[in-house]
Amino acid sequence: MGGDAAVVRGARICYQSTARTANADEKLIRRLISATPKHNTVFEHAVFRFGVKCPLFVARQWMRHRICTFNEKSLRYCIADREYYVPADRDAGRETYVAHMEASFDLYEELLSQGWPKEQARSVLGLGVYTEFIWTVNAWSLMNWIEKRVDRHAQAEHRAYAKVILDIYTNVMPITARAFREVIVAR
Repeated sequence: MGGDAAVVRGARICYQSTARTANADEKLIRRLISATPKHNTVFEHAVFRFGVKCPLFVARQWMRHRICTFNEKSLRYCIADREYYVPADRDAGRETYVAHMEASFDLYEELLSQGWPKEQARSVLGLGVYTEFIWTVNAWSLMNWIEKRVDRHAQAEHRAYAKVILDIYTNVMPITARAFREVIVAR
């Protein structure tokens, strides 16, 4: 919501300025993203909303970034789908892992059939179970998150989501994303 134009409007309101050349807005964005101290408030005018489906362990890392708004599917009110993450790069122990996840879902469903409340029965499910949430985040906070999560030290599963979101961000805000990649991500 807003895109590069929202950043430019937010920046130009300060001086009541207008673009005088064809690439003035791009130069303005590059200057703002490169500045020290940072001029982050202008980037907060562009907002993204994503529907995310990921393993619980990724969601918990994601939600540590208290820079946005989340609304997550509640297993207190909804029945868990028998869906879970299985690492693609693991052969040894894979069958044991899948058997454990299946057994936890079997137990979960058995507890529900015995009348257990969903919020108590869900406690037997592992962190590999998929969850879904809506994530609303402004562009400045999104860049902060991307910078941390595309880093080679970030957990691989979370990094995979960050790379996809970086591509989406690049399609929606090409000028800002290009400057962000060159100034922030490239360092």
